[in-house]
Amino acid sequence: MTLCPPDRSELDRITPVTVVARHRTAMTRTFLSRPVQQLLTDGLLQEGTSFFDFGCGRGGDVRRLQDLGHLATGWDPAHAPSAPKLKAKVVNLGYVINVIEDQNERRQALLDAWGLTEEVLVVSARLDWESASSQGKTFGDGLVTKTGTFQKYYSQSELRAWIDVVTGSRSVAAAPGIFYVFRSSVAEQRLLAHHAREGHGSRLGIAELIYGQHRELLAPLERWVEEHRSLPTPPDLANSTQIVETFDSIRSAFSLIRRVTDSSRWIGVNLGNRRSSEAVFEANLELLQPLIDFLSERGRLPHSGELTDEAAINDQFGSVRRAFSLVRRVTGAERWVDLEARSGRDFLVYLALAAFVGRPKFGELPEDLQHDARDFFGSYKEACGQADALLFGAGNQEALELACRSTPFGKLTPEALYVHVAGLPQLPALLRVYAGCSETLTGKVDDATLLKIHRLKPQVSFLLYPTFDKDPHPALSASIVGRLHDYSVSYKDFSERENPPILHRKEAFVPLDYPGREKFERLTLQEERAGLLNDPTIGTRQGWGNALSDAGYALRGHRLINHRGAVSVVQPKRQC
Repeated sequence: MTLCPPDRSELDRITPVTVVARHRTAMTRTFLSRPVQQLLTDGLLQEGTSFFDFGCGRGGDVRRLQDLGHLATGWDPAHAPSAPKLKAKVVNLGYVINVIEDQNERRQALLDAWGLTEEVLVVSARLDWESASSQGKTFGDGLVTKTGTFQKYYSQSELRAWIDVVTGSRSVAAAPGIFYVFRSSVAEQRLLAHHAREGHGSRLGIAELIYGQHRELLAPLERWVEEHRSLPTPPDLANSTQIVETFDSIRSAFSLIRRVTDSSRWIGVNLGNRRSSEAVFEANLELLQPLIDFLSERGRLPHSGELTDEAAINDQFGSVRRAFSLVRRVTGAERWVDLEARSGRDFLVYLALAAFVGRPKFGELPEDLQHDARDFFGSYKEACGQADALLFGAGNQEALELACRSTPFGKLTPEALYVHVAGLPQLPALLRVYAGCSETLTGKVDDATLLKIHRLKPQVSFLLYPTFDKDPHPALSASIVGRLHDYSVSYKDFSERENPPILHRKEAFVPLDYPGREKFERLTLQEERAGLLNDPTIGTRQGWGNALSDAGYALRGHRLINHRGAVSVVQPKRQC
């Protein structure tokens, strides 16, 4: 955002030497700005949704959104002064208010942007922890930099309070330094419910789902066909009875294998004649996929109008319920029972956290969330009662302690529970609400790697380890802390430190199904065998480097080697 400088006589009355060059604050962007990226991540900026950039600078966000198929326009007093100021469903006031030195004009800019907003306004500003890297002289409530630009640095709580007062609406923290202001509660509640459901994995295909569930059962069949290039008869496989009971036939089981695995492996395999029933099942996998996607995300059957291919499924199977009966029979009922229970917990987490922004009445909920409440709990009143109990439990130290100890993964220390963010959906609902309370202060910390859930004080730290997966002992880059006792947010940067803290035993932080966990665990066993993890100085980069060197070891990826280049081998445990 760049605004024209105020009248020169006004500046002369303030100071004879300070002239603010606002036009210099406009950035040339090579990618979308953080607020716009956040809108896309949160699903608030869909293709076809109108977008207006109030203070668009050189127009980088507008051009890139147009390239992506969005209805994007913008206005800027220096770079696009003749462009019309248009109302839009989504309006961006991106890093504008922090460059306006006049407080009244700053307030008016927010009001003008809010006046153009039909659904959601996103407001962003630079935070106080960034001020350490800026040099300049104090001017008003900010400072004037060496290039003559003005910068006002906010604390997270100060920015929230100012937005709330000026707009007269309650803002929602989207990320550090980024807030949403909604015109209606429907979009706001849909966003909060989305946050409660996210992180449960990617699109789940029917074939992949069945194959994963029965991988061990299918392995002998897969090996036989690869070796003999034909389908076996029942006597050829020791587990043929179980395969037929599960998949109706050996042919149907192999059809599944072929669909999921590399098809080039099965070129030339003699399949014999194909039964029509098996062909019909395969032919309908694509039709059933939208239903599987909906069930996997929502944990319940879709109501009328919620499924795009509803008419086609009804034509083929008679009803959506009958189609689901087929899916459940083939894939196993237990998976869908688990999904229903998980989705019910997600809804409770959403309702508990919605209390922070004003939990809506039932009639104010989006229709899909009304269906969630009734299908999972029978009534909205019952759901709210359970959510209130969950929220109350988040303030109960004894209940939190029990939840920390019952977590199926994570590193538990006397001070805190450390868990990888990938496992957040697997945490007890109480801990998810506790972490969510902190996120109402910080917003979503998308770059966070670990959560540090403090056991001795009411706060949650979001720890950033950018090289967690690649580096066998990654260094801490930064931490963002949401403190519930005083509603404050703090930031600490470790990226420039010569001797930052590092991690050991990475497998302890991640859930059992985390990619690479076996590799992490193997390295830990090698380091334990070498006696490297008992040194109290290894918690920092330099301390760990010294310990490795003194013991005659080095690391090659996630492998421990001695100085002669030999890899440390972990011997299997001997069986008695």
